[in-house]
Amino acid sequence: MDPSNTIYCYLHIGGELVRDEHGNVEYIGGRREGLSLERSMTYNDFVSRLCGKMNINIVGPTFSYTLPFDLYALQPLKNDEDLTNMFQFSDRFARVYICIASTVEDDETIENGGQRLNETIVGSNSPVPYSARDVDIIMQSRGFHQRCVESHVGPLESSRFESAILGSGHTFSTANEFRDAIYLMSVGGRFRYKFKRNCLKHMTVICVVEGCPWKVTARAVGRTKIVQVHTFRNEHNHSLEDVSVSEPAVRCNRATTMIDDVIRSNPDYLPRQICKDFRRQYGMQLNYCQAWNLKEKAKERIHGVPQCSYKLLPWLCTRLIETNPGTIAEYRCSDDGHFMQLFVALSVSIHGFQIGCRPIISIDSSHMSGPYKGALFSASSYDADDGMFPLAYGLFSSENYEDWLWFLEKLKMVIGEREVIIISDRHQGIIRSVSEVFGSENHAHCYRHIKENFSSFLTKLNSKGRKGKENALQMLDSIAYARLDCDYEVAVDTLRTFNHDLAKWVEENNPQHWAMSKFKKMRWDKMTSNLAESFNSWLRHERHHNICVFFIEHMDKLGSLLVEHKNGLVKWNGCIGPKTEEKIALNIAKGENYITYLHLGSSMKVSNGKAFLEVDLMERTCTCKAWQMSGIPCDHACAAIRRMGFDVSDYVDDWYKYNLQEKIYSGSMRTLVTHDMPRIDEDGTVRDALGHTYPFLNPPTTKRPPGRPRKRRIESQFMSKKTVHCSRCNQPGHNRATCNNPLP
Repeated sequence: MDPSNTIYCYLHIGGELVRDEHGNVEYIGGRREGLSLERSMTYNDFVSRLCGKMNINIVGPTFSYTLPFDLYALQPLKNDEDLTNMFQFSDRFARVYICIASTVEDDETIENGGQRLNETIVGSNSPVPYSARDVDIIMQSRGFHQRCVESHVGPLESSRFESAILGSGHTFSTANEFRDAIYLMSVGGRFRYKFKRNCLKHMTVICVVEGCPWKVTARAVGRTKIVQVHTFRNEHNHSLEDVSVSEPAVRCNRATTMIDDVIRSNPDYLPRQICKDFRRQYGMQLNYCQAWNLKEKAKERIHGVPQCSYKLLPWLCTRLIETNPGTIAEYRCSDDGHFMQLFVALSVSIHGFQIGCRPIISIDSSHMSGPYKGALFSASSYDADDGMFPLAYGLFSSENYEDWLWFLEKLKMVIGEREVIIISDRHQGIIRSVSEVFGSENHAHCYRHIKENFSSFLTKLNSKGRKGKENALQMLDSIAYARLDCDYEVAVDTLRTFNHDLAKWVEENNPQHWAMSKFKKMRWDKMTSNLAESFNSWLRHERHHNICVFFIEHMDKLGSLLVEHKNGLVKWNGCIGPKTEEKIALNIAKGENYITYLHLGSSMKVSNGKAFLEVDLMERTCTCKAWQMSGIPCDHACAAIRRMGFDVSDYVDDWYKYNLQEKIYSGSMRTLVTHDMPRIDEDGTVRDALGHTYPFLNPPTTKRPPGRPRKRRIESQFMSKKTVHCSRCNQPGHNRATCNNPLP
């Protein structure tokens, strides 16, 4: 082994460095060993070699070293960089000190004629600089490692507790930050503390156990808010009788720092799970109310106080318009400054809709689950592959006719003079406002809501049992999806024969707004407002946050969605998208065995085995009207096109083509930067760092509804549900308690 590439290390453990009255430093007590090491070794190999030599556990100890020119200033040794420095500035040998459970005494305590190196070492005149104690030493109560093992605390939690306070001289930016660190230490060390003195200038913290020496004092630095630890005596003297008395208290304002990261990554972290985790990891007993308050406090630390979020809304709207020119972000408030309405349409959405989306918009509302509730209005369209393209959204303190009218008027500004079809449910505020802004002839009612209302009416009639209800719903489907007037009339007569009251209900509920054959405008076979429901589900987590956080998070999610759809263009095999390809493939398969007859001109006769239909390739029409209504060749048209040897995709409407999809996502969007976001003063004024003030809003005046807040939406009657199977006879539709089937 080349001597120039090795270094000899003196290893010290279990003793202490002291300095006598003459200024000489020596290591008293403990154990010493020697070890020859290669200068090229890594830090992990270094730790493994040292722990093997000293026969100690590799988890727990920390290492320090001294330099030849300053033997009483410990240097931290915790990574490869520190190890390289030790090898570089040490000639042929180095002194390494191993610390397993080190404590720091009060600066008034002197032991054995000297002081421990970990605190300020007093010589004949001057103190040692702070670098002597700014080391990565485990500052914790005795037995902490054992308690961590018993309570299954992971490395992350343990590390946070160990680094809460490093020792005397540790500084904190505010007094609250110091108080949080004290609380983390109490949880980690399983003890309870109290403030003997608690003010912004001077704080003294002691253990609640009588006679326990644990003590921390901190003082403000000058006239600043910075707090510096002055005394740090980190050892306890507890008896078995003191264990129950010294259990850490549950303080929601302080304990939130322990779950901040969990709430950020998992917003659905339940209070009952918080209770279990605190009991398992920290040995603390929380009731449900404490866990709920803890989660709410953590959300406030992460997202801000909900009351203050409305004050920043005007600044956010202004910044959004400046960042993305062409964006519409407008709000309204009451005479006394309380928030009422907000409308946002980003320029990238406006550009994409105007340049390539079909003129059909699905609108809907959903509840906001934040502290002030309210309603979320949305307007979404379809891209060239039937993907969701969010166009605009609005936040309102309520949902009524005036709110919908204001929202749709702003939406009309986005659309311009272009005629569009609006699909929605039959909320009275929507029906009235759509009629005024877009015209009632352009309003298509969501068939899923029609069917649910019909089902409720059918239940009240209690007609012909369960089988009769299923038959009636199938007849309603025939009415709604009939493309020809003659087929519609036949379906209505069939329902009238089944039950006259049901046929009368259909006629009274405006079939011209939901039946295919009666709706005179082109709606591209879009019968429901499921697109708007998809929008609500897309923002299901963000709807729980306050208005400013929702404002920013919507931009982030929209940007990710647009990028995802734009990157999806690589999956297009030709000029039409994957979803359109599936529909065409299905129509081609259905028309595979159809018989076609050539005629002069562009028309052809197609026989599907039941009837003869005419297909005109030049006009792109079919007798069944499916081609005209959807823009995609129907099964009869596919048979005729293939009979002529043409490509079916060439006869698809341009709304479904690649070039339009590319144009829709050709825009750009800049992120909303908030590094210079103004702050809210104690008097409620919104002010930036330069002293400029901004207009602000107050929270809406809302009343908390009675009862427990609903977390899950009311499901549709026609959503697919899990089939119940009997464990007695293995038959579907009932359970064991209601089973009447005889056993074999």
